[in-house]
Amino acid sequence: MSMQKLCNRLFIGKGCLLALLFVWGCSNDVGDEPLRFTGGTMGTNYTVQVYAPESEKLALEVGIQRALRRVVNSTSVYEPRSDVSRFNAAEPDEWVEVSDEVARIVAAGLEVAEITAGAFEPTILPLVNIWGFGPQGRAEEIPSEEELEAAMAMIGWQAVEVRTDPPALRKSAPREIDLGGIAKGYGADAVAEYLLAQGHTQFLVELGGDMVVQGGKPDGSPWRIAIERPDETQRGIYRVLELEDAAIVTSGDYRNYFEVDGQRYSHTINPQTGFPVDHRLASVSVIAENSMLADAWSTALMVLGPEQAAEVAEREGVSALLIERTDDGFVETATGEFVDLLAEEDDT
Repeated sequence: MSMQKLCNRLFIGKGCLLALLFVWGCSNDVGDEPLRFTGGTMGTNYTVQVYAPESEKLALEVGIQRALRRVVNSTSVYEPRSDVSRFNAAEPDEWVEVSDEVARIVAAGLEVAEITAGAFEPTILPLVNIWGFGPQGRAEEIPSEEELEAAMAMIGWQAVEVRTDPPALRKSAPREIDLGGIAKGYGADAVAEYLLAQGHTQFLVELGGDMVVQGGKPDGSPWRIAIERPDETQRGIYRVLELEDAAIVTSGDYRNYFEVDGQRYSHTINPQTGFPVDHRLASVSVIAENSMLADAWSTALMVLGPEQAAEVAEREGVSALLIERTDDGFVETATGEFVDLLAEEDDT
């Protein structure tokens, strides 16, 4: 597969995605080529590359699809019988039984929400809906002040409680959760966990740009991951990183947005103002122990904006690459592991 074809495939139908990463191909001189699996889920595309015998291809394809379907069936607000939809429809103070996976995802989201003072907000669905990025479809006009006030009254992660044994969720006030800022990351993790359980230790999982890499290639070289230049007018590579045994996710403001009267509105909504973010931060990449956390943190930092995001990432030990627009071009700020990774790239 050519690099151009791969890039085109990964950017088709990105809709409400945060993903801005793509794979820097596998050349023919590496040795045995990986098995490749592609498809669509969660409103986006996925690509899985795994070094495994050809005889396992069919079984792996089925297993990958099952892992992703399990996550969709439990987390999607587009699925009326999902755990999330049932919780959203439930009355306050009622425990709603959910899968262990949903309990873990919500617990992780609440933790990031607390650390970031609500920059990551699991109960953001009312705002997502009125801005046209949810199940109700694209908005044709800007929400009225009354609509914003009504939606904001439904926001607040503090009203959500997680129980782990048995797994369940409860809310103390009317709330509707949307796990769009964390569930794709968990989906990538779910596929990675499945592959590890099958004994595979050299693979790459990419789900709408939420990525997990395990091991390297048979020749000993690492996976090469390209971070896209955050420019809606021209695609290009901004940075190339060499990674093994890592999860990396990028959030940005330039792939999913709409315009009204010449004003562009990003899909990333600031839950504290009720409006889409409007600052100079163009994209945020985060490396974390798993894709779920990287997803949540990239969303939170994107909401915070350049200065506050850098402060929070540094304070909390988050490995982040912040790319900011300026009149003179892009300026980057790196924290944690990104400092060394970018230094290594600059030396090559």
